[in-house]
Amino acid sequence: MSKKRRREQVSANSQTVETFEDLANEDEEIRLKAAKALLAISSYKNHPGIEQLNRILQRLVRGLCSGRKAARLGFSVALTEFLVQLFGPGKEYLEGSFPNVPGIIEVLEDRTRISGNVSGQEERDYYLGRLFGAEAIIKSRILSNTDGNTGQWEHILDLVYDLAKKKPWLREECGWVLVGGLRSLSKEANGIGYAQILLEKLHASGLAKTPEGIAIWITASSSFPEIQQPKGVWHHEDPLNRKERSKLAMILKEASATEDSKNFNDNVTQKATWTPKLHFAWSIVLSTLLNIPPVNDVSGSKRVTFADLWADAVDSILFAVSSSDERKYWGFLLFQQYVQTAPPECLPVLFGKNFVRCLANQLASPERYLHRIAEKSLKSIYSRVLDHPSSIPVIIKEIMVTNGYINFDIVTKTKTIEKLIYQASLHTVQAIVPGFDQMILHPQITDDKAASARRRVIADYLIMVIRSKPIQDERGSTVSDCRMVILQILGLLAKYAYFETQGDIDGLRKAPEPPISQASREMFRSRIASALAHLMAKTADLSNYPYDIVSIIHKRETLGDSTLITFGTDDRIYKQIRRAWKILEKIHAKGKVEDKTKKDLFNAFELLYCLTMLQVYNADADAVNMLDELQDCYKGLLKHKDEDTHKKGSEILVEILLTLVSKPSLLFRRLAQQVFSVCTSIITADGLHSMIRVQVLETNESIVGQALMFEPTNEDRSDVDMSDVEEVSIDGGVDGDGSDGSETDGSSGSGEEGGDDSEVTDDELAAFDAKLAQALGTRRGDEDLAVSNEHESSDEDMNDEQMEALDKHLEKVFRERKKVTSKKTEKKDAKENVVLFKSRVLELLEIYIKHQYSKELALGIIVPLLTLVHTTSSKQVSEKACSLIREYSKMLKLKHHNYFPDNHGLLALFEQIHKAAMKEGSNAYGTACSQASILVSKFIISNGGRPADVTQRYADTQLLFLTDPACKVRTAFFSDYLNWCTSTRKFITTG
Repeated sequence: MSKKRRREQVSANSQTVETFEDLANEDEEIRLKAAKALLAISSYKNHPGIEQLNRILQRLVRGLCSGRKAARLGFSVALTEFLVQLFGPGKEYLEGSFPNVPGIIEVLEDRTRISGNVSGQEERDYYLGRLFGAEAIIKSRILSNTDGNTGQWEHILDLVYDLAKKKPWLREECGWVLVGGLRSLSKEANGIGYAQILLEKLHASGLAKTPEGIAIWITASSSFPEIQQPKGVWHHEDPLNRKERSKLAMILKEASATEDSKNFNDNVTQKATWTPKLHFAWSIVLSTLLNIPPVNDVSGSKRVTFADLWADAVDSILFAVSSSDERKYWGFLLFQQYVQTAPPECLPVLFGKNFVRCLANQLASPERYLHRIAEKSLKSIYSRVLDHPSSIPVIIKEIMVTNGYINFDIVTKTKTIEKLIYQASLHTVQAIVPGFDQMILHPQITDDKAASARRRVIADYLIMVIRSKPIQDERGSTVSDCRMVILQILGLLAKYAYFETQGDIDGLRKAPEPPISQASREMFRSRIASALAHLMAKTADLSNYPYDIVSIIHKRETLGDSTLITFGTDDRIYKQIRRAWKILEKIHAKGKVEDKTKKDLFNAFELLYCLTMLQVYNADADAVNMLDELQDCYKGLLKHKDEDTHKKGSEILVEILLTLVSKPSLLFRRLAQQVFSVCTSIITADGLHSMIRVQVLETNESIVGQALMFEPTNEDRSDVDMSDVEEVSIDGGVDGDGSDGSETDGSSGSGEEGGDDSEVTDDELAAFDAKLAQALGTRRGDEDLAVSNEHESSDEDMNDEQMEALDKHLEKVFRERKKVTSKKTEKKDAKENVVLFKSRVLELLEIYIKHQYSKELALGIIVPLLTLVHTTSSKQVSEKACSLIREYSKMLKLKHHNYFPDNHGLLALFEQIHKAAMKEGSNAYGTACSQASILVSKFIISNGGRPADVTQRYADTQLLFLTDPACKVRTAFFSDYLNWCTSTRKFITTG
């Protein structure tokens, strides 16, 4: 039996050892489980012996000094609960030699006392063990259960304060322990007495004017409002007093302030090391200021505000230019903490001048030391915006207006402002626009070029607002709300695009500084065009916003509060505009009729008038004449009394639309397409012929072709800002909205790019080499090698006169070279202009076919399109033309319908197509001819024609293919017809 008992005893000891081992485990759950097991062993229900309890106490205190794994965390929790279990209220069963509360403090001192020569790490472990033991005793609240005896409380406070003074690297942890003790005392009935002792000890230790001391002082005052603060430390015994503002800021940044011996204790050693963790005193001070009124009613102390302390301690010190990266790191941590929780009235101060500058600098390059913490700060801004969208105007204003970082996104290579704009709600946007207006007036820079660049950035943001999702579709917002915001932006752009804004006498409205340049005005005009192009693509009533912008300009001009700078002193243009405005008002009123056809026509002319008037405001000389043409067109098409007037109006309309599509502007392209889609039914044969005449579709893509197609001086491209210009690639599609990517069978175009637009030719290089050799008096390198064996080189150094003469020759040679380069650029630009214009005409023809494909007039475009595919050297134009024929053929479905009175015209057109198919051309050309032939075949069959006529024509063409070498028709021409016959046979046989 005795042996059996000894085995049980060994097993029990082994279990206790494992429990202590688990207290140091890095897994929190295992540590807590071990602490519960230890408490079960020492519970009075199990009647533990005094010796066993002593052993557990000694082992727990000794474990606090261990640096392995998570020993201090586990042992401190276990010690705290062990003391609560033994000395808590009602626990009076302990007798004998187990130490009382003073004895426990003595055990702590004895087990953590350093003796002999120990290493630095061992010394550190002992000090940490003493601090963790003191924290366990304070947390257990056994010191406040000693019947009013404060001796043990004073003793433990002395241990903590001595550690804080002796070891600066432990001061923050000591302060945190004492703050925790104050919070525990606030739950005790007699806690104020113990808190009073703690404050007195703080003053006596000389630590009151440290970050820890300030945190302790504020916690004591907030937990015990009736406590008596030590006198003579702070003004009105309050570290948050306004008069302590600068001193408080210096202490929080942990700077030495020994210049004032009355306020600072020279014996207090300052911290010499930096830690990336933010000091807890910052949170206590700033959170207190956020939650209290600026005036303390009890003491009469006027406290510093959150905004003032942030400006002094954070923005002016931590983010100062001369501040270290470590201080700035703390500043970023504080910003991340409070940008998400600060009330709206405190949000602006967070974006101080130094902070925004530091944020921009650190974001500018990934190589900066604080780049990652700056990115985290940006994420905290986004988080604030997601939770509180109303913060967006404040943040944008502080970054761009208050601190002048209008080009913040450019400097930081981020899309910060852009993301904020896209997150803004409709009502938030209304608060953003006035700030942008202010930035246009005063871009906070005096240089004209830099100011123009900043104004361009603001204009781009305004357009971004229009394009952003909240403007287009937002829950809870009405259409009128969206229009109000858009009109607010359009009015702002128009004000700076067309008017000279003067300052008021009373100074309520100031003039732009520096003055808005002509280049900036043109930029604002281009942004208006870009906005209108976007809105026309998104709204059903196309003329709404163009009419609104013209109305805004007219109203502002009529009120006379600004000077319209477009026309100068030209009264003729003023009269023209007034007359056009009267006509526009009439059209606008008539556009409200119920008849949809008439309404669409009136709206189309309203759109034409609005944008033409806008071009007049843009000082486009051609637009003035276009107003007269529009008036004639309007009378001819909507007020016509005879057929001749109608024909004339149709021709004028087509000419106007061709003029518009010739401009490299997305706005005018969409305008022409929208108007033409409405007016296809009133286009006459003469009007359609204007679009497919030789000067349009068959013109060469060259300088000569450009001269034939356009006016001799084509300056349209220079008058349009690039924001509304569509770039055209000679061999590709149009860049931007509405680009066409139609696929065609085979290769495109019959011709390749001519020598006019090729790279530098061998002849040009040879000519340049000859001129250069003549100027230098030398030969080419290969010629020198050829004669090197016959003659030895006898070159001599040139004197100054010879060098000057050589310089003149070289200047002449390179001038000639520059002329060649300039000519090549001119050829390239000419080809782009012609290709762009042809593409726009083809788009109009596509619209016409979609609306009028079954009309006889539509068939008249087939042969010109085939000629275009055969002659053009542009792949883009060829693909568009082929795609147009293919889509036309798909639209027409076989059905019994008398499209035309007879088939004579169809058979003649059929003959023309077969003759065109016999010409030599590319695969794309052959395919287009085949599709055109099948298209006309559909018309013939549907119109009651004989299948024999169609088949006979194909037979005649095939016979020529066999017998005539000049007939270059492709075999696919016949196979396509046979395939079509297979699909058409049922229709013909069941006819």
